[in-house]
Amino acid sequence: MNVGDSRGQDIEALSQALEAFTESSLRMETAYHALKERVAQLDEELAAKNRELAVASDYLGSLLESISDGVIAVDKTDTITHFNRAAASILGYTAAEVIGRPFPEVFERAFRNPHEAGATRLAAKSGRHVAVNERDSAIADAQGRRLGLVKTFQDLSELQALREQVRQVDRLAAIGEMAASVAHEIRNPLGGIRGFAAFLREDTPEADPRRRWVDKIDEGARSLERVVNELLEYTRPVEIDLKPVPCSDLVTAAIAYWDTPGDLRIEQAIPELRVWADAEKLRQVLLNILINAGQSFGGAEGTVRITASDAGDSVEIAIADSGCGIEEGDLERIFSPFFTTKEKGTGLGLAVCQKIVEAHGGKLNVSSVPGEGTTMRLRLPRAE
Repeated sequence: MNVGDSRGQDIEALSQALEAFTESSLRMETAYHALKERVAQLDEELAAKNRELAVASDYLGSLLESISDGVIAVDKTDTITHFNRAAASILGYTAAEVIGRPFPEVFERAFRNPHEAGATRLAAKSGRHVAVNERDSAIADAQGRRLGLVKTFQDLSELQALREQVRQVDRLAAIGEMAASVAHEIRNPLGGIRGFAAFLREDTPEADPRRRWVDKIDEGARSLERVVNELLEYTRPVEIDLKPVPCSDLVTAAIAYWDTPGDLRIEQAIPELRVWADAEKLRQVLLNILINAGQSFGGAEGTVRITASDAGDSVEIAIADSGCGIEEGDLERIFSPFFTTKEKGTGLGLAVCQKIVEAHGGKLNVSSVPGEGTTMRLRLPRAE
C-alpha cells in the first residue's frame, strides 16, 4: 500500500470519528436540555410541595395555638419541643422559657401522668401547683416509630372554685336554717339569764366577791347574744340602699363609733371622692376593720392610716396599720366563716364585711407582712 492510500484511509477514519463525535455531542446536548427541563420541573414541584408544607405547618401551628386545652410535646429524652398558647396562659411560662428544657426540671414531676386519667398537678411559674385534667399520647412517624409524647390538659382551678362556691352556698343554707333555730332556742333563755343577772347585780354589793361572778354571767350572755346576732346577719340576705356618699363621711362616722385605743395615732388622707354606698352598712364594715386594726397592736403604740384614691370607675379606701400583721398561712382564710385567730372571736366579722362590700358591687382585699402590718382595701363603685 502506497503512502497516498494510507493517508486516505486515515482521513476517512478521522471523518467517521468526527461524525460519531458530532452525533454523540448532539445526543448529549439533547439529553442535557431534557435533564435541565426535568430539573426545572422538579424545582417547581419541590417549591409547590414546600408551599403546601408551609401552609399545612402554619395551619397545624395555628390549630395547636387556638385550642383551649394546654398542649406540651416532648421528644424521646423528655425535652420539651412544643408549648402552646393555652399552656402558657395556664402555667405562666412563655414557650421560649421552656422549649429545649427537660420536662421534669420545669414542672417538678415526670412527664407521664401517674394515673391513667384524672386530675393531677403541674407546677406553674408562680410556684403554685395547678390542678389539671391531663391525657398523654405517643407521637409516631408513618412507620410507627415513636418520636416522643404529647400531653393535653385542662385547667381545673375554675371548676374547683365553682364547686367550692356551690359547697359554700350549701353550707350557708344549712347555717341559715341552723341560725334561725338557734336564734329561737337561745334568745329566749338568754333574755331570762340577762334579766336574772341584772336582779342579782342589784342585790349584790360591789364589795361582795360574788359580784364578779354576776358580771361574768352577764358578760357570757352578752357574748353569746353577739354570736347569735352575727350568725343571723351573715346568713341573712344583704339589703342595701345605695346613695352617693362622700368617702370622708363614711370614715368620720366609723371613727366616731370606734373606741380608739389611747396609744394609737390615726392619719387620714381622704380627697373629695364619692361612692355609691349604703352609709350604715359601710360604717359597719369600716368600724369592724378599724377594731381589728386596733387589736393588732396588742396595747403597743402604732399608727392606723386611712386613705382614699381614685381608681377610674371605682374608689379604693385603704386602712393600713403597723401592727403585728397576719401569717401567710392565715391570709387566705381570714374571710372564711368561723375562721378566727382571736381567743374570743367568732370568725364572722370579716366574712360579713366581705358580703356587704360584694353586695355593693365592690371588692375587699387584704395584704399583710408579719411583724410589719396589714392593709385592708375596699374598692367601691365611684359616684360621679
